[in-house]
Amino acid sequence: MEKKPDWNDIPSLGLQLEKDELNKKKDNRAEVRLPCRDLLELFMLDTGTIAVQVKPAQGKTVQKGLLLDINQKGMGLEIEAHDLKKNDSILIGTVLGQRGFTTSAVVRWARPNKVGVEYINPKPEDYTFLSELYGAKILNNL
Repeated sequence: MEKKPDWNDIPSLGLQLEKDELNKKKDNRAEVRLPCRDLLELFMLDTGTIAVQVKPAQGKTVQKGLLLDINQKGMGLEIEAHDLKKNDSILIGTVLGQRGFTTSAVVRWARPNKVGVEYINPKPEDYTFLSELYGAKILNNL
C-alpha cells in the first residue's frame, strides 16, 4: 500500500515571511477597508483628511471626526473626546470625492479618540458606490 503524500514530504523552497508579516495582527474583517490616504489619492484630493460628521441618533450634538478607513459595510473614525459606546445608534455624513454620503450606523467598537461603525441599511446606490471604491483603486494602480 502506497503512503499518502504529506505536507512534510514537500521540499522546502527556502521561502520566509518578512518579519513585519509575522508581527501583523490577524484582521477578521470580511471586507477589505481602504485607508483614507488611498481615497485622497483616488479622488485626487490634497486636503490630507476627509471630515465626517457624527450625530447620536437620540442626541442633538454633532461631533466632527476624521475618516480613517472605509468599505461598503462600515468605516473607522478618529473622533476627539467622544462619548460613544458599543451599540450606540448614530447618523454619519461625509463627502467622498464630490459625492455626499449619509447613513444610519451602529458603533461596533469604541476606544479613546477612535470608533468603528457599521452602516445600517445604506441606500443601494451608496452600497454600490462604496463597493466600487476598492476596484477603482486597483484599476488606478495599473
